[in-house]
Amino acid sequence: MEHTVSEPTGTDYLGSESVTDVARMLMALASEVWIMRDRQIVTEYLLETKGSVTREDLDEFVPSGDLAAQITAERERFARLVAGAPIAAVRRSVPEILDRAGLKAPAPTN
Repeated sequence: MEHTVSEPTGTDYLGSESVTDVARMLMALASEVWIMRDRQIVTEYLLETKGSVTREDLDEFVPSGDLAAQITAERERFARLVAGAPIAAVRRSVPEILDRAGLKAPAPTN
């Protein structure tokens, strides 16, 4: 019998030790992705405001004001995306995913 991606197989092929190892790898990867995303946001900002950017500019830049708020919002979105992935595997509808994540679904717009 062939299974689709959305159907559970009923087979747990990772033991607890392997799951911990995979979780460590995922956290390391997520950390590296976030660092790249943060630098991308800052790079785009510096290019828009200064017209150029150096590695030193990136390394020494400390965001403030609207940019700091934008980076914080993007970091929270990214964290919810990564942390919510296991929930999404079990419950696929947006309202169910948001509910399990403890978030409110946006009000419908007309």
